[in-house]
Amino acid sequence: MSQTKAALATEDSGFRRWRQAVWQRWLSRRIPPASILALSHRNVFILPSRTGWVFAALLLVMLLTAINYQNSLIYGLTFWLLSVGLTSMWLTFRNLSGLTLAAGQVQPVFCGETLQLPVQLHSRNWSAGLELGYPGHTPTEVTVAPDQTLTLTVALQTTQRGRLPVRRLRVQSRYPFGLYTAWSWVALNYPVIIYPQPVVSPISLSGGDELLAAEHAAPQLQENGDEPDGLRDYRPGDSLRRIAWKQSARTGELRTLEMTTDTGPACWFDWEALPGLDPEQRLSRLTAWVEDAAAQQWRYGLRLPGQVINPGQGEQHRRECLKALALWGSA
Repeated sequence: MSQTKAALATEDSGFRRWRQAVWQRWLSRRIPPASILALSHRNVFILPSRTGWVFAALLLVMLLTAINYQNSLIYGLTFWLLSVGLTSMWLTFRNLSGLTLAAGQVQPVFCGETLQLPVQLHSRNWSAGLELGYPGHTPTEVTVAPDQTLTLTVALQTTQRGRLPVRRLRVQSRYPFGLYTAWSWVALNYPVIIYPQPVVSPISLSGGDELLAAEHAAPQLQENGDEPDGLRDYRPGDSLRRIAWKQSARTGELRTLEMTTDTGPACWFDWEALPGLDPEQRLSRLTAWVEDAAAQQWRYGLRLPGQVINPGQGEQHRRECLKALALWGSA
């Protein structure tokens, strides 16, 4: 008996997965992912709500009563309420039709943190009582006035590193009487990177230029050097080797390369310096090293299987290293 129940449960689970896969394929063809989407009759669905079904049952009872007693007053009330129901269906659909949703700019976060996703709403009509949110999350209610652009932030908990997978946002409305529910599944594409979750592994200096990493082998040191940091006006005594001849020829004024000499340690953060850890643990450890080195303004490079980032510093270099760690191993 228990084996039969287990077999039936497995079959039912497989059927649900198949049905969900078919639904998602149809929905992807009907409403493909996009950075901006305008709602219309092609991507808005509408059905009676529970209140609407009760209202329909009430109309049926009233119609049968009017037929049975041949009461003109009940006839008039029934058909008047029917017209209200049909008008409500048009108003509920119109409340969503004409609404445009666009994905805003998102700042990268670390895995496990809450991602704030801005959604820009613009309506050519009056859109009242809208509910917007991801399945499993509490929806946010909003009203958009005609020709108004409103930015709404939707929170999403991140669970994996890499590019943010496309998830469908549900926007729905029961305006004005709650007799119908109009909704759409909007797949907004956010080009945002989720960095690996850093595992605390502080890096510190001790005994001159020896660089130590807690619990693991030390990253490799590299000699410091000068890096061009920008251009400035020529000053008497500047070396001729530092004059930016091309820029000077274009502007007609001598310009000098301004050099920044790094006085801090330079190091390599190497994948092979973390033996015995699985790939995700290595990525988390390397992420913590990158964050610590960036906070202390060190020059650092990154070695991953199949990718090498030369030593550097600054916010752009930090983002490049974190992006490489986030996307490592992804197709």
